[in-house]
Amino acid sequence: MHFSFRVVAPFLFTFMICAAFAAPLAAHDAGDQAQASSEDGHNKHHPNNLIQGPHVEGHIAFLHAELRIMPAQESLWAPVAAAMREDVKNMDEAESHAAGQGRPETAIQYLEKRAAFANLRAQGEDRFLKAFRPFYDTLSDDQKRMADELLMPHAPD
Repeated sequence: MHFSFRVVAPFLFTFMICAAFAAPLAAHDAGDQAQASSEDGHNKHHPNNLIQGPHVEGHIAFLHAELRIMPAQESLWAPVAAAMREDVKNMDEAESHAAGQGRPETAIQYLEKRAAFANLRAQGEDRFLKAFRPFYDTLSDDQKRMADELLMPHAPD
């Protein structure tokens, strides 16, 4: 049987839209945004990878230990840790606010909510970058390799 693209395209488009919205919405509804985020190809140690509020201090300590931060680097590490805390605080507040509003009733409301979260995440990335850049510049070659390994996304295994 032969199908023309004009006949199949609307169904393919509908399927792609449903698939694109179903997974994130299901993850959000289940309260499992961390799982949804880990599936997007980001390294699980990336600072803005939806670290839950209670775990941010452990994550900061983990990165501090793995990077073997020297006493002379502490003054530049403090703003990096503060940026991570601020990002988690802002995301927790936004998630709490969004949960209080209930489930979106329309596609527009859903897309507005996604756009707001994307904007918040972008602001967090920018804040982290501004704090991390001067810190990174002080790292030894070994520390830079470790930072690259821990913070850069990797292809799935």
